Order: sequence, then structure tokens, then C-alpha cells
Amino acid sequence: LSSGINAEYGYFSKIARDGKVCEMGLWEEHAIEWLAQKGAKNILFLTFEDLVEDTERELKRIAEFLGVELTEELKDRVLYEGKFETMQKNDATNYSWIAKKDKPFIRKGKVGGWIGQLTEGQSAELDVAVEKVRTAGGKIRCT
Repeated sequence: LSSGINAEYGYFSKIARDGKVCEMGLWEEHAIEWLAQKGAKNILFLTFEDLVEDTERELKRIAEFLGVELTEELKDRVLYEGKFETMQKNDATNYSWIAKKDKPFIRKGKVGGWIGQLTEGQSAELDVAVEKVRTAGGKIRCT
């Protein structure tokens, strides 16, 4: 969608499933390929839900993974710069050069923002994809 396609989810989903959007394949295929790397020392798996649930805990995990000393000053700065409100106002992170004014790239910054946006059929289609990733060991929470 960020490449200029102005489409509703239903249309985007159909052309994606038909293989007409991304050379990388479907989201679930891409996620499953990454999950095969689980345990590799140079890959850290994070979820948006975990970041929202406890940002400081996840920041500590990231710092440990990168081998960075997380001083109080650095922690405070990263927590501030990573806030939804801060990122939404920052041209370096809000994709203002691509996004349209009425459809911002950074939307709500909340877990479950998709709920109520999809039809029952679209939600069921997404459930199938999510279940494939969960079966492969993916830790996915949708709310």
C-alpha cells in the first residue's frame, strides 16, 4: 500500500493471494521462513504486542541482544523517541513523504487496531494465515 496502491484491504488481499503484489510471497510464508531461523544468535524476534505491553522490558532485551549498555539516559531517550506520539510527529519515522494526509502511515499505535476494519470473511482469511504461523512456532497475539 505504501508504494502508491490506493486500495481497500479486500482488493489488496485478493491480489496478494494471487501473487501480484510482492515477489517475497505471502506474509505467512515469509514469517514461517524467518521462524526457521529461531535460535540463531544474530536474530531477535519481537512482536508489536510485546513492545506495547512492556516497552521497557523489550528495550532491555534489544539492548542485551545488541550488546549495548542501557544507561538510564539512553533508556529514557529511546523510550521517548519510540513513543507513538513522538514517532507520529517525526518526519524521519512517519513516512510523511509517502503517506497521504488523510491516510497516515502511522495509524493508531494500538494493539488490535484492525478489529472492526475487516469483514467476517477477511477476518477468517487472516485467521488461516495466522494459524499457519502459530503452527510453525510463531508467537502471535491478535488483540
